[in-house]
Amino acid sequence: MATVKSTKENVWWIERDSIGLAVYDALESEKNRYASLSSALTVTLFYYKKGNHFSTLDSNTAAMSEQSDLPIQFHQYLVDKVIQKGYEYKPEMIQMAPYFERKFEKGIKEGKMFANRGRISGFRRVQQSSY
Repeated sequence: MATVKSTKENVWWIERDSIGLAVYDALESEKNRYASLSSALTVTLFYYKKGNHFSTLDSNTAAMSEQSDLPIQFHQYLVDKVIQKGYEYKPEMIQMAPYFERKFEKGIKEGKMFANRGRISGFRRVQQSSY
């Protein structure tokens, strides 16, 4: 009679702003397929942060003192997009709009490269793992 090996594997999921970690065994009964981990794990998360909204001007806080979550090196690209939109509304100056659109698109590319760069201080080895 052949023995069946256990097919245990670590699994993870995201639910209600939380991360769940467990051990999954397909050979167990439906009720016992997911079990708590037997040892502690270190988990490193890499994610894209969504910026917070500014408070409205009618609130009691000083709106002008708030700072954007967007890194400062990308602020000018937002200004370029606004200038582009302004030129699009003036028929006599519409030929300037593509210039500022190109500057904004360049900023989008730089922003994506910045977001995909691993910015971890100190020496660390990053290894891919799947659960």
